[in-house]
Amino acid sequence: MKETLLRNPFDAFDAPGTPVRTVHRVATRSTPVCSICQSDDITAEATVQWSNETQEWELASTFRMPAHCNHCNGPCGISWRSLN
Repeated sequence: MKETLLRNPFDAFDAPGTPVRTVHRVATRSTPVCSICQSDDITAEATVQWSNETQEWELASTFRMPAHCNHCNGPCGISWRSLN
């Protein structure tokens, strides 16, 4: 089987014959936190799909809904805090 049956929509897809794009990312660790109280005890509604290539569940969609902070007990925006 040359093509995977399920493809992560967030993966870059390059058609045959096109140059492969290289992405350089800084290897820093971060965590999402509530933009109101800075708690990292947040949840989000999401859909995942199984990847035959990585043998893991991968994020497919977050429905563009706000996250929920369990500390504030309400909807919240997300800020990113560096763990380094």
